[in-house]
Amino acid sequence: MREERNHLYIAAVNDPAKDAGIRPGARLADARTLLPILDIVLDDPEADEQLKQSLVEWCDRYSPLAAHDGPDGIVLDITGCAHLFGGEAALLEKIQTLLREMKFHVRGAIADTVGAAWALARFSKQGVVTREELTNALDPLPVKALRIACETAARLDQVGLTAIGHLRRISRDSLAARHGPGVLLRLDQVLGLAEEPITPYRAPAPYRAGRTFAEPIGTAAAIERTVLDLLRKLCTRLEKEHRGARLFNLDCYRVDGSVVRRQVRTSKPGRSVTHLMRLFSERTSSFDVGFGIEIMVLSAADIGTSAPVQMTLPHCGDSIEKDTSLDELLDRLGSRLGFDRVCRFQIRESLLPESSTEFVPVTNALPSSACWPENRVRPVRLIEPPAPIEIAEIIPGKSPVQIRIGRQLHRIVRAEGPERLTPEWWRDRPSRWKTRDYYRIENQRGARFWIFRETTWSGERWFLHGHLP
Repeated sequence: MREERNHLYIAAVNDPAKDAGIRPGARLADARTLLPILDIVLDDPEADEQLKQSLVEWCDRYSPLAAHDGPDGIVLDITGCAHLFGGEAALLEKIQTLLREMKFHVRGAIADTVGAAWALARFSKQGVVTREELTNALDPLPVKALRIACETAARLDQVGLTAIGHLRRISRDSLAARHGPGVLLRLDQVLGLAEEPITPYRAPAPYRAGRTFAEPIGTAAAIERTVLDLLRKLCTRLEKEHRGARLFNLDCYRVDGSVVRRQVRTSKPGRSVTHLMRLFSERTSSFDVGFGIEIMVLSAADIGTSAPVQMTLPHCGDSIEKDTSLDELLDRLGSRLGFDRVCRFQIRESLLPESSTEFVPVTNALPSSACWPENRVRPVRLIEPPAPIEIAEIIPGKSPVQIRIGRQLHRIVRAEGPERLTPEWWRDRPSRWKTRDYYRIENQRGARFWIFRETTWSGERWFLHGHLP
C-alpha cells in the first residue's frame, strides 16, 4: 500500500487478493469492500530498491551483463553464457527455480531481443523462442507487450489493432503518421530491426574467469585450489597482452543465494600468480561458505600497462629480472592496513620547500611532469616548523661565520648561497611566506645545515630548516 495525494492505494497484491479481484492501483477503501479481512503493509520503496539490487547482483553469476528493467524486471545478456549451464532452456529453468525457492513470483523468457523477452515473459507462456519462431510468437500478443504508453495502446484497441501481428501488416508510414514514431520504434526493437542496448548495473570487468561446480564446495583447500586456477587463467591472458591489474575481485556465489566477495589491491599493475595467491590466502582464510559455493568468478579491473619480463636461459648468466620485493611488501601492508594509510613522497612543481613534496597513497600514479632538478640540493627531512637560530658572527653582505643552535656554537668553515626563494602568488595564502635567502653551510666537524634568512619590515631572522647529508 502506498500513499498518494492523501489517499491510500494498493501497490502490489498476492495471489489470494488477486483472486478476490483486487488489482494494483485500486483505492484501499474499494479493496476492503471486495475483501474486508485484507491485511495491508506500508510500501517501502527504498527497501524494495535494495532488494531488487540484491537480485540483480545475484543474477551476476549467470552473466556479467545484468541490468534493471523497470520497477519489476531484470534483464540479462546471456550471449556466450548459456552453454555453461546446459543451454538456454536449462539456464532459464534453473534461474526461475532458484528464485521461486526464495519465495519470489517469477516469469521469464529468452529471446533474441530485449523487447521480445520482455513481452514473452509478461504476456506469453513460451520460455525460449528462437529467431525463426520470433514473429509467430509475437503476433498474437497484445499491443501492450510493445512497452508503449497506455493511452497509445487504448487508441490502437479502439481502431481494432489489438495484437502485434495487426501492426506488422500496416504500412509503416501510415502507422507512424497516425500513432507517432514511438510505436514504430518499439515495434522495430521487439523484432530486432532497431538497436536497444543494455546498461548493466556495473561495468563488466574486461578480464574475467569463472568456474561452475557440479557439486558445491566448502573446504578451504578446494577454495584455494580454485582461486589458484582462476588466477593462472587470468594472469596468462594479462601476460599475453602485456597488461597488469591493480584490483582483483573474487565473487563466490553460495547455494543459499548470497554472495561472498573478497578484494585484493596492488600498488602497481601486476600479474604475479604467486604474489596474488599469497594476498588472496589472507582474505579467504576466514571464509564463511555457508551450505557451499556453487560458482566462483575472478575479475580484474583498473588495468594498466605492464612491460614484459626478459627471461634468461639456464647457465647463460645471472637473471636480470626486476626486484619486486618492495612492491610486494607495500601490497601486503596495504592489504592489512588499507592503501590510504600506506603513503609515499610525491614531488610537486614548486620551489618552496614546504610545497615541493606531499604524502600520497602508494596506489596513486606517478606524475610525468614533476621531477626533482639535479641542481636543487635539499635535506632528506625538513624541520617543521623551522627552528629559530642565533647568528653569533656574520660578515656583512655574506654568509654567517658562527651560529648558535640551542646552546651549541658552530663555527662555519664552508658556505654556499644565497638561494633566494620568493612567495608563489598563485597558491593559497601566499602572504604567510616571506622572501627567503637559503644557505648550505658546514661546520668544523663536517656537519652540514640548511639555514635561511627571512627579511621582514622589522628586520632579519634566521632559521634552521634541515640537516644536509
